[in-house]
Amino acid sequence: MRLTNIIKALCPPILFQVLRRLRHRRVSSSFAGNYPSWDQAKLDSSGYDAANILETIKNSALKVKRGEATFERDSVCFYHVEYRYPALSGLLYAALSSGSRLSVLDFGGSLASFYSQHAAILSSVQNLRWGVVEQAHFVVCGQENLNTRVLKFYNTPAEFALEGTPDVIFLSSVLQYMEKPYQLLEELLQLDAEFFLFDRTSFNDGDDRLSVQTVPPSIYPASYPAWFLSWSKFLDTMSSAGYEIIMEFPGTDPTEIGYYKGLLFKRRSTH
Repeated sequence: MRLTNIIKALCPPILFQVLRRLRHRRVSSSFAGNYPSWDQAKLDSSGYDAANILETIKNSALKVKRGEATFERDSVCFYHVEYRYPALSGLLYAALSSGSRLSVLDFGGSLASFYSQHAAILSSVQNLRWGVVEQAHFVVCGQENLNTRVLKFYNTPAEFALEGTPDVIFLSSVLQYMEKPYQLLEELLQLDAEFFLFDRTSFNDGDDRLSVQTVPPSIYPASYPAWFLSWSKFLDTMSSAGYEIIMEFPGTDPTEIGYYKGLLFKRRSTH
């Protein structure tokens, strides 16, 4: 009998459960607090605009571009093919609904990490346009290093919209990091997109809750304010704007506050 099998036979199952949780926590973000204001949460965090974050993500994104890694997520390089199938299926559904045309406004998309991870599948869309809207220093970096015929970087949603209305507005792990998430939603709703796709978005039953998220040092040393959005308030906002859920999928991000979801909304037909 192998040594590992002997150890498993002698140790109680609960010990392995504890060890798995501890190992998972070392590579997962933690959330704490119930802050009364964004300013107070910001005082307890380093912020998302810290220079080290961009540099870490840039290095990983360039490795993907050079073919040294398969994709990057949250600055971490991965060396095997892996797809986020629920979000990807939402995008392909939108493309089919639009006659194999897909114009995506990827709000807060970092250095196009989702697009790069799924480019092999998305390339099957005949007429694809992918625009990342990000902070100014991310946009400069993206324009200098990653722009292609399909992929471009923009400073604002309005700048993207000057080149055409998006079919899909895509927010992956973004809305909860905005100081005024509902104000952002209202602004994006004005763009009249047919679809809204939310991925890895954190919610809370009851009222909005503001916490501080601390990122593991193994990814990059940073912390920033993070909302757990009121599920009912979020749904009311989208429904009042004329959108209905056509796809809903659970998130996999671990948290002891609230829960994560992914959702695809489509504009309700007026006929």
